[in-house]
Amino acid sequence: MTGLVLAFVAAATVFYASASGSAATQYATDHRCEAQNGLQLTMSKQDMPADDATNAAVREIARSHGGDALRSRVYLARGPVDDVTLIAKDGAFDNVQVLKGGDRDGVWLPDNIASQFNLNPGDAFTLAGKPVPVGAVYRKLNDPAPEYWCTDRGVMIPPLHGGSNDPPWPVVVSQPLLDRLVEGGGLRAVGTHVDVFTRNLPTTRTEMDAWAAATAAMGPRLVDALKAKPAVDDYAALSARVAARTQETVSTAVLPLTLISVVAGLLGVVGLAAQWVQRRGAEVRLLWTRGVSPRAIGGKAVLEMGGPLLAGAVLGWAAAWATSPVLAPAAQLDPWAPWRAALLAAATWLIALAVLGAVTSLRVRREFTAIERKPRFQWARKVPWEVLAGLGAVVIWVTGADHAVRVDTSDLVPEVGLPALAFPVLVMVFFVGIVARLAGSLSRASHRLRGWRNPTVLWALRRTAAQRKVAVALLAVAGLAIGVIAAGAGVSSTARESLEDKSWTRVGSDHAIPLVSSAAETEALPEQLRGQATKIAFTQLYIEGNIGARIMLIDPRTFTDGARWRDRWADADIADMMAALRTPQADGTIPVIVVGSHPLNEFISQGDYLKKMKTVATVPSFPAMGQYEGMLVTSWQSLNPGQRRGFVQQVLTTQDPRHSVDVLTAAGQRLGPIVDAEGATEELPFLVVAWIFAFFVVLGFALAAVAVVTLLVSVETRRRSTAVAHALLARMGLRARALLATHLVELAMLAGTATAVGVGGGWFVLELITQRLDPFPALAPVPQPASLQGVGLLTLTVAVAGVVLVAGYAVRAARRAEVRELLRA
Repeated sequence: MTGLVLAFVAAATVFYASASGSAATQYATDHRCEAQNGLQLTMSKQDMPADDATNAAVREIARSHGGDALRSRVYLARGPVDDVTLIAKDGAFDNVQVLKGGDRDGVWLPDNIASQFNLNPGDAFTLAGKPVPVGAVYRKLNDPAPEYWCTDRGVMIPPLHGGSNDPPWPVVVSQPLLDRLVEGGGLRAVGTHVDVFTRNLPTTRTEMDAWAAATAAMGPRLVDALKAKPAVDDYAALSARVAARTQETVSTAVLPLTLISVVAGLLGVVGLAAQWVQRRGAEVRLLWTRGVSPRAIGGKAVLEMGGPLLAGAVLGWAAAWATSPVLAPAAQLDPWAPWRAALLAAATWLIALAVLGAVTSLRVRREFTAIERKPRFQWARKVPWEVLAGLGAVVIWVTGADHAVRVDTSDLVPEVGLPALAFPVLVMVFFVGIVARLAGSLSRASHRLRGWRNPTVLWALRRTAAQRKVAVALLAVAGLAIGVIAAGAGVSSTARESLEDKSWTRVGSDHAIPLVSSAAETEALPEQLRGQATKIAFTQLYIEGNIGARIMLIDPRTFTDGARWRDRWADADIADMMAALRTPQADGTIPVIVVGSHPLNEFISQGDYLKKMKTVATVPSFPAMGQYEGMLVTSWQSLNPGQRRGFVQQVLTTQDPRHSVDVLTAAGQRLGPIVDAEGATEELPFLVVAWIFAFFVVLGFALAAVAVVTLLVSVETRRRSTAVAHALLARMGLRARALLATHLVELAMLAGTATAVGVGGGWFVLELITQRLDPFPALAPVPQPASLQGVGLLTLTVAVAGVVLVAGYAVRAARRAEVRELLRA
């Protein structure tokens, strides 16, 4: 077990660092269009040669490096009345839904244009003053756009405006037809771009580095093949740099924590050496009397324990590899991760052997040498290490910056300083040290207790006091393990929840669908969206002191159906606030919710919008607040249709936006591009912070394993004395149930204390450092600590199960002890 813990920590560090690079790679590819994972060569207001030879050369270059190429050409032409956009893209005809026709020698019109001009396949469509045959009618695209059209989303789904000044609608044409139309004149080039990408998306940093090297090699060749001077965007190189920076940042952050855990594991090796000398006492004494040197006896310990330690190291390496998909940020690992982890596991095995041999030799020399020596390192026992740890935490807190996370704007990878990582550990060491010192003092004082009326409790206290050092060490390690797990899981959850909070505050919900229509209409939504969406409207104001603010109208009856709200954002309850907005005021005042830190109801004049306002609640944050300093929220009915005419409308929903888009389109609504909460706030800084502190959980598991080993060893080493005690107490009339109860009491005291100090210390750490680990403190809302209720319940469950199992094992071993063991004891 000792070898397993050491190797697990060392190997898990390698796997975790590798997985963080894989997670960053997948984040970079997932948050861009699939065709934007490689190179994009763009020319604005110009076209690049698109003859067959050029296209074949581009495709050949891309395929030679394992990629694919797509060219999009966009032109503007005069239609029958307004301008239309002509787009030619490889495979475009196969990626729209055909409603009528299918002739690829003509233009393909969206159904709204075909309906407007009553056109069918075979009819003539006027382009640049010349008739062109209609080849097909396709269903116009709505947001969210299919992946194929992702890089041309703005062309295929043009953002709508109010009134008659809508942007040109897309008309799909083939490459040859577009060339003929360009030769005929009357077309203006909007731009063209060639996307070179791979359909086998990289999932690890190694794969991304290889693909980035391929795109770097392709770039000059593609520019030469295109016979133009396009702007080249290398997204693969950007993703590779982000993955490398993330991997380096996580590795740098977790390495000190790994070293601390390895040192803790080596302390277990020291205890292992002491147990070996105790178990081999007679043999060691015999070897010493025959002139065997302490170094040779230490070598004997290495030879005996080297095999089990090696087996444990192999199991630890395998366990780290097997659990990496669960504990690490991603399941995919670089090819170098397993053998590097194996090297580190082997290094820990060799270090453990060296420590085992050295400690055994020193212990044998000290035990059998008759020369009186002055005890060394006695001063170390008198140093209040927990006080020093507390002072270190205070120094870090006072001297550290308000925000311990610095975000590099070039690649959005945050830098978490070493003090920010050391602070939680020092605080936990302080709490655990204080509790351990008090436990040691109380165990010494327990010898004075007289309570034979409750012999099970008294016996548990006496047995704990007899093993005071082991009990204190067990309490310290278990408390530290639980505290590290609680702090790490809490910070990781807080970072992810803070990301959601900031995104929801900006967008209002998971998805916001803009409506291109007057807000003078009713706030009602189609019946099919009942219970899953709500409609809001807002206008922008600039008030005193350059404070940006907006007035938002909501439907109090349906607001919670579509908007996202967390109770921790404010002291006020959302249901009470909605009820206050619905309730008409007897004096004719308009109930409003003031959002932000500014008294906007005083700053905004009682003018055209809100007359005689009455503040029913003041909250720091609110959904759809955006980046404004403040907002006034009132009911949709507080303003008359004339006042609402200039407001922008949105539909908020937490469900699949496709359903809402289909329902709204069927109802005749004109929609703008969907805004998603995912991506509204830069996610990578929050995720990296979560990944770094989630490694605390890995270390906590290692420390918990050390605690389990310590407990089992302590139970095993005192098995004979426990058996004798059980026999004597049985003769005194104590039943087997009482024997089990006394072990339950003993272990429950240790487990309960460790759980309380661990979870309590983790909660204290989380309360202190939550706001300092905010990557974007300027964005509302302020992060709130995540709940540790789940961690506490899980820890308590494991502790109860462990106490019952270990107590049952101790009683079973003692009751089944043989007579010769009792005599030897």
